[in-house]
Amino acid sequence: MISSLANLLILAFTKPAAEVETAGEILQSLPALHFSFPAALLSLSLLILVSILFEKLGVKLGIPGSIFLFFAGLFSHVSGFSFESFPIEELHVVALCILLFFSGLSFDRSLLRESKVLASSINLALFGTLLSMLFWLFYLLIGFGFFQSAFGYLEGVNQELISLVVVSVIFCIAVQDWNSFMFVSKRIKDFRSTLSNIFKIETAISASISVAIAEILVLIWLAIHPEYQFMGSSQMFISIFQGILVGSVAGIVLGYLLMLTIRHVITSKPQLVLVAVAFTLIGYVVSFSITHQGGYLCALVMGIVTSLAYRKSSTDEEIEFLAEELETLNIASEAILFFAIGLGLEATSFIAHLPVAIYVWLGIIIIRPITVNLFFKGSAAKPEERQLLSLWSPKGAISMALAVTAPELLEGTFGLEIAEIFPENAFNFSADIVCGAVLLSMIIKSLAIPKMHSQLIGNQKIVSINQEV
Repeated sequence: MISSLANLLILAFTKPAAEVETAGEILQSLPALHFSFPAALLSLSLLILVSILFEKLGVKLGIPGSIFLFFAGLFSHVSGFSFESFPIEELHVVALCILLFFSGLSFDRSLLRESKVLASSINLALFGTLLSMLFWLFYLLIGFGFFQSAFGYLEGVNQELISLVVVSVIFCIAVQDWNSFMFVSKRIKDFRSTLSNIFKIETAISASISVAIAEILVLIWLAIHPEYQFMGSSQMFISIFQGILVGSVAGIVLGYLLMLTIRHVITSKPQLVLVAVAFTLIGYVVSFSITHQGGYLCALVMGIVTSLAYRKSSTDEEIEFLAEELETLNIASEAILFFAIGLGLEATSFIAHLPVAIYVWLGIIIIRPITVNLFFKGSAAKPEERQLLSLWSPKGAISMALAVTAPELLEGTFGLEIAEIFPENAFNFSADIVCGAVLLSMIIKSLAIPKMHSQLIGNQKIVSINQEV
């Protein structure tokens, strides 16, 4: 086993693109462990306990504990485990639905209106996401072509298919994830709630915009390359429209029903969490059963509708309790999600693709200051708040989960036969670089933002004192 691990690491660093398949053969030769139901329950229990320990370790080191869970899952294969019977896809669905519902539920519109930054926040989330996706389209097309020709990445993948890989990557990294800065905000004394709510609005809107733009880009790609089109154009438009319509309508209806249930049926605060999770999963099942898509959009819309309707008729105590309890559940879901995603990737290819992940991460931080300064110029946001927004583009578990489920989206929405037109290394490549870029973003921001916040806010206080004097 030790010699196999050594071979894997040597292959990853010395021959990153050409020898990944050889490394995969080594992984397949490792012993597999198949879980029974009691063993699966035990594993889930241990995972929750380990996530708590990792979170404590992460607090001391200054980085989220979920990152350790990702690497624990990633290197489980190297340790000789193959969780072939582990329900990874199902965990993705449950955790992602809860993350999206919570994102829509938790933002406070009235606070942003009072701070006079609501319009700027919506513009940043809407048009900032659109501008970022257009920038990444050209940035990644150039970069991926260079990495393929110069270093042998995506070997055997045709140029027209590389553009589809680019679209899938853009779809994933365009989504902001306010959960990724929860850890950092807790480490900052007097972290401004205005910034938190701006990120929450970005999460809610960017999740919808990224899907819409990605679907348009795929339609354009299919129009350029009709040989890959397995479904008629009219069928694709109908499928996309049905997914958006059913997901939105189901989210609105169930969100309103959830609010009524909370108001007239719930008899204790702990039941708030149970009914919220139940409605979220019902929404996903209803949307997916009708159109085989739209489940995630339903969860997000349901959270937004519930937030708007519930806040009008609830006390601050109820809202705070629901937010805190859902946050706890959200943290547990994120921990499971990070571990499951790491479990589904191969360590050798992930390490081999790190240079490309760094390139993608650089693209994320290049465009962020441009969009923030463009849409917050002349707004009521304070200078230090604009600087922090410019330095921080939150990426997290949502992007990673979308990277893993992108093939399912393409198959369900556009009828593409992914197994027939794509080599297996293409989507492994996209999942690796999205996860790598997200991890880089989370680690660097966790270490850098608290220091930047202290400097900016401290300097602002000094300026205010000098002005008063």
